[in-house]
Amino acid sequence: MKTKRMISVGLVTAGLVLSSVSAVNADSTTPPPTAKSPTAYTLQFAAYQDALIQYRITLVVNAINYRIALEKYHADWQATLAQYEAPYKAALAQYQSLKAAYLVKWAPFAAALKVARDKSDADFLAAIASATTSAQKIAALKAHATSSSAAYAAFKTAVAAIGTAPIRPVKPAELTKPLLPVKPVAPVKPVPPVKSEKNKK
Repeated sequence: MKTKRMISVGLVTAGLVLSSVSAVNADSTTPPPTAKSPTAYTLQFAAYQDALIQYRITLVVNAINYRIALEKYHADWQATLAQYEAPYKAALAQYQSLKAAYLVKWAPFAAALKVARDKSDADFLAAIASATTSAQKIAALKAHATSSSAAYAAFKTAVAAIGTAPIRPVKPAELTKPLLPVKPVAPVKPVPPVKSEKNKK
């Protein structure tokens, strides 16, 4: 009886050992579960994010390039304008210098003319105030005309002696301004994918 019991225990023990060995072998040979494959939507959304980043980069690059083009445009235009107007500005500066020197000589004669005219006018007003007859009034008019003419003739003679007044240079025709640089074409903004039952898989 004892012998049968010992045989039974031995068989059970052997079965447990074999089960343990099989379990260990199974753990060492079974590959780990693989990661879940990305869905079509996940792939599409990743591509959308990449495209969106590139879209934003293109916007910034376009803005920078356009600003640089504008700065160059304005700098080139100012340089062209300065070169075009340089001869006129030099002539204008020379004219203004000559005119200032001319006016220094002209001013005393103009002052003398004013004094002579003021005296002629004052004499005329006084003669008219005391005139009672037509003959006296006509005489006052003639005297005023004669003195005024004489004063202006003296002025013209004196001015002619200082030479001809300088002539202002003619301003050149306006340059046609070139067209502004064209803005870069805006990139097309990417559209996010739509999540549906089809691309969930």
